[in-house]
Amino acid sequence: MEDLATKIIPLVQMLIPGFITTMIFYWLADVKKPSQFERTVQALIGTALITMVVAGIEIVLKYIGSHWFLWGNWTQQVESAWGITLAVLLGLWLAFASNHDYLYGIARKWTLTSRSSYPEWIYAFRKREGKCVVLTLLDGRRLFGYPAVWPTDPKDGHFLVTQPCWMDEDNKWVDMPGIESYLISNADVYLVEFIE
Repeated sequence: MEDLATKIIPLVQMLIPGFITTMIFYWLADVKKPSQFERTVQALIGTALITMVVAGIEIVLKYIGSHWFLWGNWTQQVESAWGITLAVLLGLWLAFASNHDYLYGIARKWTLTSRSSYPEWIYAFRKREGKCVVLTLLDGRRLFGYPAVWPTDPKDGHFLVTQPCWMDEDNKWVDMPGIESYLISNADVYLVEFIE
């Protein structure tokens, strides 16, 4: 049993950067979490990439140290620190790129895909951020306002509509003095209209 522990602990320590990257990415990105197996494979790929980059950094820093000036010795702690730092930065960058549709935007430009990095529901709201909407509820009432928050899933969640006005049958606004916002369940919404 002790032999197994001595083999597993270094393996887990080596895989930590990839797991940190995937953990940060799935915390911050508006994407569905894949199965545990897929996330483990992604963590392994992330670990391999980070390990290669750390090896390159080691070569560059040792070259600089032998030809110009020395910052310190390359130790296991320094290597781990570089790995963790790169894992955090990679996770943050991937989440940022996913939330702003950068990588898929480039792929769409090159006609490699027609998809976005997040579902169509989120894409519709993100591309119209700051625009007002009209929510048509299941009972036929219509609410005009600015969506400060919208659900990430088209079936669940809530809309936080600020500066709300109800619309009557003649599409005239009925002001709601004293009301700053409404929290509307997505289950009660039949249709979302985006206003120019």
